[in-house]
Amino acid sequence: MAPRGWWRRLMASRAVARSAIAGTAVGITILAGSAVFASTVTADATREVRRTQETTKVLNDISVRINAQDAALHEYLATGGTHYRSEQLAATLDSARADLDWLQRNRAVGQVELDAIRGAYANYSRIVVEIMSRTERGSNVQGYGELAELTFAPLRDEVLENVHSNQQELADYLRGVDRRTILVRTLAELMIPVVVLLFAVCAFVLIGYQRRAERQAERRLHEATHDPLTGLGNRTMFQDRLAAAVHEGERTGEPFSLLLIDLDRFKEVNDTLGHQAGDKLLCEVAQRLTRTCRAGDSVVRLGGDEFAVVLPATAEPEAALEAGHRLLETLRQPIELSGLMVDIDASIGVSMYPADGADASELLQHADVAMYAAKRRRDGVVGYDVSLDGGDTNRLTLLSELRQGVERGELVVYYQPKVELATGATCGAEALVRWQHPERGLLAPGVFVPLAEESGLIDLITADVLEQALAQIAEWERSGHELPVSVNIPARSLADDTFPLMIVDALARHGVRPGLLTLEITESAVIGDTQRAGEVLQELRAYGVKISIDDFGTGYSSIAHLRDMPPHELKIDRSFVMRMSENSRDETIVRAVVDLGKNLHLRVVAEGVEDESAMRALRDLGCHEAQGYHISRPLPAADLTVWLDRAGSPDLAITAV
Repeated sequence: MAPRGWWRRLMASRAVARSAIAGTAVGITILAGSAVFASTVTADATREVRRTQETTKVLNDISVRINAQDAALHEYLATGGTHYRSEQLAATLDSARADLDWLQRNRAVGQVELDAIRGAYANYSRIVVEIMSRTERGSNVQGYGELAELTFAPLRDEVLENVHSNQQELADYLRGVDRRTILVRTLAELMIPVVVLLFAVCAFVLIGYQRRAERQAERRLHEATHDPLTGLGNRTMFQDRLAAAVHEGERTGEPFSLLLIDLDRFKEVNDTLGHQAGDKLLCEVAQRLTRTCRAGDSVVRLGGDEFAVVLPATAEPEAALEAGHRLLETLRQPIELSGLMVDIDASIGVSMYPADGADASELLQHADVAMYAAKRRRDGVVGYDVSLDGGDTNRLTLLSELRQGVERGELVVYYQPKVELATGATCGAEALVRWQHPERGLLAPGVFVPLAEESGLIDLITADVLEQALAQIAEWERSGHELPVSVNIPARSLADDTFPLMIVDALARHGVRPGLLTLEITESAVIGDTQRAGEVLQELRAYGVKISIDDFGTGYSSIAHLRDMPPHELKIDRSFVMRMSENSRDETIVRAVVDLGKNLHLRVVAEGVEDESAMRALRDLGCHEAQGYHISRPLPAADLTVWLDRAGSPDLAITAV
């Protein structure tokens, strides 16, 4: 096993892959170099042969021309210098000069050899001219023939010697070419197998690396779209599958159904039998759902104890309800956990496309409404009906408008500044969402956030607020204001395994340091699955995001939370702060929280500061930070920028309308 693992690691190594690419490049370079060398040798040989042939031709032309001149001279002497023979001889004079000039221009022969030919040719031509001149004057030319013969012989020999020397040089050069050709062929015979082997090894390594990279990409894609605990698809896959089903329905008109499943009493199992038993239960539920559903159905875990099933080709609501009852019966079978037989139950909400919604968001919203109706009625399986909205037409209309408002970007973020009590300097702000309704104006979160939490739209709202807040942090940082911002996070996010990745991606996209973002959670948010919520918060904390426990002292307070998922900050609930001047018990609680935070080295923030006396009291108790209407109401980003430019002193508080 160890050698095989070593080999797999080697094949997956980027260094090995780079070496394989380098090896391939070396092999190609060797082949290309060999081809270039062979081509160069061939080209040089061709050029040298052509040059030698041209030189030989010119030397042969010179030989022919001087021989013709010598023959004309002999005939001229034999005929006593007749006019006809005189013209023939005159025509041969200097006939070789052009060829000699070509040899000079092209340096076809050595300069010494060329000078010897030129000298011999000049001497011979001078004798011929002298003979012709004497004959025309009638002078005696006896002995000049022998003199011409004596001067012609060296000229002829010099030319022939150069012809022979040129041919000998060509022969020597061609023998050298043969040797180089043999060398190239020998090297090729040696290198080609080596290069082929090198290519084979490199190809093997690269193919192995490519397959490994493909497997890693597939694994990363699987991890991004699947729940690590149950192996089912996660919320990301669910959104893709649901959107694809809607698209297919729009194209073909084929209906389908969506089932949302929420386990009942899961918290009891988790709290009583422990986290491992809870995980085992979730895995068993996943297996049962998968076994009961058809091959084409999509089964996913949305997070926590929530599951979803998309049933394609479900024409009638009765068929979807029947499928829901089959799943419910499967889930109700007892399961052995920690040696105990445990009965579990579930609530299932059903919505139909297109009857209950024309898009994924509306289908999910209505399935969520039906599921909560099943949980309230303890009916097990409930199909969506408009009556489930309690007959409140305004509520249903508002829910639809909220969904559209999120899509149209009608949500705006206000920022309430926080100040250091010791110095009065602005030290942060809390992001608070508002809805700029096109008809009803600016709506406070109390109007629509509870509705969003019931319908499932809270996830989209949370993502929108985070995006706006991070963009604003980056803008402030560019203008010279480094202002930490806190964002409220719903309980659903702490049950979503992909939530930390979403936060990390958003921070990187906006170029914001993690330490400038604080996530505010309530103690109640972690009650559903304390272990899972703790893991999500620890992952965020490890990345550098700060954690704040909001409304500390209310709800399901537990000091154990400060141990199991240590925050950076405690926020004292406004109800204690606003009454501390009137009620000694509230003041004692505030003092206790401040002391607890200081002893645990946590920042303590007081909310709901409404007057100067509360500011002084909190400062005297040693509280670190404060926020409230005495300092400033929540402000639009532009107004808070003005606040920051004016140094943010409480004396310069800006009142927002």
